[in-house]
Amino acid sequence: AAPRTTRCNSTAMGDEEPQTQDMVTEPPEPGAGLDDADEGAQAQKAAMATQNKMNLQTAPIRTYLDSTVVPILLQGLSALVKERPANPVEFLAAYLMQNNPQKA
Repeated sequence: AAPRTTRCNSTAMGDEEPQTQDMVTEPPEPGAGLDDADEGAQAQKAAMATQNKMNLQTAPIRTYLDSTVVPILLQGLSALVKERPANPVEFLAAYLMQNNPQKA
């Protein structure tokens, strides 16, 4: 693991911008690593999934749709054009439900 750097932000009266200075650089403590690398990888993956969900919640509309709906919708529309069913809306709805990538 890399050495840890502690920063301190302070402002004095009348200062317009906070001053940032390096306080202490400490080496990692012995044994500070993960006991189980697989568990650490799973925890990191879960943290990234949570972060991605949070990012999608605050993303612009276009980014949100491009990341969540557009890929499966385009696949469904391609299947719809190939099949040309009598009831296209029902077909597309069924396709989306059956091929939902978020279904657990």
